[in-house]
Amino acid sequence: MSDKNKACKTDNILDVTKSEQYRTVEELFDNCQANPVYYTLLILSSLIIACGLLLVNPIIIIGGILVTPFLTPILVIALSISVGEMKAMRSLSFLVLKSAFIIIAVSFVLALLFGTQPDSLIFGDSLRVAILYFVVAVTSGVAATFAWTRKEVADVLPGLAIAVSLVPPLSALGIGLSNFDFYISRLAFLTFTFNLIGVILGSLVVFSILKFHKSEQVIHKEAVEQEKESEKKQ
Repeated sequence: MSDKNKACKTDNILDVTKSEQYRTVEELFDNCQANPVYYTLLILSSLIIACGLLLVNPIIIIGGILVTPFLTPILVIALSISVGEMKAMRSLSFLVLKSAFIIIAVSFVLALLFGTQPDSLIFGDSLRVAILYFVVAVTSGVAATFAWTRKEVADVLPGLAIAVSLVPPLSALGIGLSNFDFYISRLAFLTFTFNLIGVILGSLVVFSILKFHKSEQVIHKEAVEQEKESEKKQ
């Protein structure tokens, strides 16, 4: 094969080799293990983001988003759906729900301790805003999946974590509940739901286009190993 053909092959973002698929699967599963590191980063990011919301400081919120490991299990859910691996999808869905509860609880307690500023939690309540959030989530899911499969663009992952904004709505939900502000809580919940569905759909499309179903055996193996690890910890 000539150098020109090799370059064309490398530059094709849809050209993912078997080894790249296997590496992606292994790294994604490794990074969504429900271990002390995952929960420590989740709690720390929840504290930082909740403080940022209470202080109405976007820079602090961004810092917390960069710490959170919350995006990875959602991408693995999309991967599991793309190959029909229900065992992994169920276990990771439970992890996402548990993580969401932790984020809400941390923000709830922090808001009770320090109170909130008036109008510190503002979410647009319109169809236009909801659609825009959904578009951002879908495109972020697409880009994040490409970034995991192609190491040469992995540097964009922190920026994508900021764009998709999964944790701040959950933090806002916890803060809203601490004030019995069900209007804000409802908007925050809807925002998170739109973002979650958007990321899964965007990621699912990419995994399907890149033919990750060919790595079904590896995904099943990782799912079984993850289940065994979970059983050992119980």
